[in-house]
Amino acid sequence: MENIWKTLKETLRPKIPESSYRVWIAPLTYEGTDGDTIIINCPNQFFASWIQEHYLPMLTQELVQGGHIWKIRLSPAEIAKEAARDQLHLPNFAPNELPRPHFCKRFTFQEFVVGDCNRYPFSACWTVANEEDNHGKIIYLHSKAGLGKSHLTQAVGQTIIEKKPDRRLCYLTANDFTSHVVKAIKNDTMEAFKHHYQKECDVLLLEEVQSFAGRERTQSELALVLDPLLDEGKTVIFTSNQLPREIPKLNDQLRSRLSSGLITTINPPDLSTRKKLLIRKAKNQGICLEGEVLDFLSQNLEGDIRRIESAVVGLVAKSSLLRHPVDMDLAREVVKDLVGEPVAITVEAIRDTICHHFHLSKEEICSRSRKRSVAWPRQVAMYLARCHTDASLEAIGREFNRDHATVLHSVKRIKKQLNESGKVRHQLEFLVDHLERWRWQN
Repeated sequence: MENIWKTLKETLRPKIPESSYRVWIAPLTYEGTDGDTIIINCPNQFFASWIQEHYLPMLTQELVQGGHIWKIRLSPAEIAKEAARDQLHLPNFAPNELPRPHFCKRFTFQEFVVGDCNRYPFSACWTVANEEDNHGKIIYLHSKAGLGKSHLTQAVGQTIIEKKPDRRLCYLTANDFTSHVVKAIKNDTMEAFKHHYQKECDVLLLEEVQSFAGRERTQSELALVLDPLLDEGKTVIFTSNQLPREIPKLNDQLRSRLSSGLITTINPPDLSTRKKLLIRKAKNQGICLEGEVLDFLSQNLEGDIRRIESAVVGLVAKSSLLRHPVDMDLAREVVKDLVGEPVAITVEAIRDTICHHFHLSKEEICSRSRKRSVAWPRQVAMYLARCHTDASLEAIGREFNRDHATVLHSVKRIKKQLNESGKVRHQLEFLVDHLERWRWQN
């Protein structure tokens, strides 16, 4: 089977860029088999997630075309080793009865990057973990995927265990809880199951509660489990990508309990927070991001934190493999890989940008007005259109209700101003930078 895997890797080699092969495929190693599944080692969890999303379908297809009916399972080797050595275990629970928390050692409050987008949920979780809360100990963390719900939840768990080792803590997902309910029903041990949660649990961290949707029996059992925990002021944290009122097929009893504490939302990182994240992630990878590279990445990598992590990993990999410094060329390649090709700048886009910057309407900039407050922005727009699009003088003129001679005159006038005025140069550089950001973000 190991030979099949080696052959599969070599078959894939000519089908993807060599740099991508060396970064993502070459490090994969054969671990063994489990039934009809090939187990493949990856360096870490992030690596496994990337392979899962970008290359697993291709690998599986190659297997099928080669006549092998096998599945592939990715195993993050380093995390598995760390788990065996370092993971925190649930104190005081009998083995095999309740799940033990497997916390990622990186998910601490110290490693969480705080910004305006997440300051409130961070403060709420930190306060609960350090027992400085005067407003209850129930938190409902809501956000889209990849914004830090699990990070904050695990930071709470690790802090509590570090400060109070005798605290009995349970960390699990909604699917885990459902599996335990099903097992307890099957084995006729529901009373013992409820007893452990109700009497022998001081802290409950329950993730992905939107997965309870439609599971009526599990919802009823969870509501019964939660009652004594909430009544006794125990620490309970829920996470979800939906607010309690948005989760479909949820009974009123459970919806009420999920809504009984502090509901707080983690928003996507703003520009300032994205800069902080890039600096932190880059530092962890042994590089320093600053200047125009940092500005470019922070402006164009909107969305979740995983995208930012992926960008930093991509920069490091490309820089190392190509023996090339981390510069704007590499930054653009990485953003292109993650976001896609930038859109082309059009005359219309330039006109809209100029109108927005100079507070003009489309009708005003296309009018016959010769007032400087209108004529100057119009000339700037026609100059930028000539420099940054393939449009002809006639096509540019049509967008501004002018003929090609007027466009040519405007281009010459702006060129002259650029040579004579530093203020004009700075203004046009600002507008060009704005257009560059627009083309990457649309």
